[in-house]
Amino acid sequence: MASSPVRIGDLEINQDLDVQRRTWTLQRIGWAGMALIVLAALAGVFGDGPLALTEVTDDRQIFRLWYDRFGRYEGESVLQLVLAPETTTTNQVTVEIDRTYWTCHAVEHISPEPLISSIGIGGFLYTFETNAPSAIVFRLRPKCLGALDGRIRVNDAGPLHFHQFMFP
Repeated sequence: MASSPVRIGDLEINQDLDVQRRTWTLQRIGWAGMALIVLAALAGVFGDGPLALTEVTDDRQIFRLWYDRFGRYEGESVLQLVLAPETTTTNQVTVEIDRTYWTCHAVEHISPEPLISSIGIGGFLYTFETNAPSAIVFRLRPKCLGALDGRIRVNDAGPLHFHQFMFP
């Protein structure tokens, strides 16, 4: 509630110090929120940065998956599967990707091209002809928002679980 005018020098001023203190508190909270958003952006939550790209490795160290931890709906997302020499002894590798994860993406390009593509019980199967060491790159376009959990297997190794978050 506004108090009666107070005379300060030649001025008569209406002041409500309780409202002023609440306003200052809200301003400080807003400044802290903006600072957190800027720090998150610098760290890579909304694009490139140290938190943006991550990797996971299976228990036997046979393959490693590099992926974008954060992405954008309809933006490009990349999964890079790096295979150890033990994986490629037969010159053919079968990769199985979880059906739930894969249906939330449009596949833009797979490099190298798979020899065989099929649908299995647990997901989508791709068979590649490879040389040791090698990498398989999946370029995807996310079609879902929010948290996405994926699972990938190479031959009989894995499954390897990974997590992504897609922003609008």
